[in-house]
Amino acid sequence: MVGMMGGAEGRGYVVNEGLADQLGELLRLLDGSDVEELEVEHGGARFVVRRDLSDAAEPAPRVAVERPAPPPRHDSFVITAPVVGVFRRNAGGKGEAILDEGDAVQAGQIVGAVEAMGMLNRIQSERAGVVQEMLVRDGQPVEYGQALLVVREP
Repeated sequence: MVGMMGGAEGRGYVVNEGLADQLGELLRLLDGSDVEELEVEHGGARFVVRRDLSDAAEPAPRVAVERPAPPPRHDSFVITAPVVGVFRRNAGGKGEAILDEGDAVQAGQIVGAVEAMGMLNRIQSERAGVVQEMLVRDGQPVEYGQALLVVREP
């Protein structure tokens, strides 16, 4: 499907032969690719090509669904990711315990790490408590500020 948007809407935008040839060539190139959407702006008009590739022989890519962090109760707090990266339950230190739900946490204790650009950014608990819920798994990509675990105060 090729559509015109923006300045071309409702104005009967005329496509000259050169532009039509270029758009046709783009469509031929897209035919052998896995591109689903392409936008082209020309002379104040924006052309959008959208394709539905769901009929392809290959299965559709899986989509990871992230559950939102539960609202913290008055007796608990959420520990969040300090940077974008990959969450690691083991922060790389020898003898550091890997936390599970129900484990006690001391103020200042390392509760995990986020690996970013080959460096481990250790995450410390600011308060003491008990791990109520692990919200991410080891090796899962995380965003800045994403909730990692919920700790219930003692």
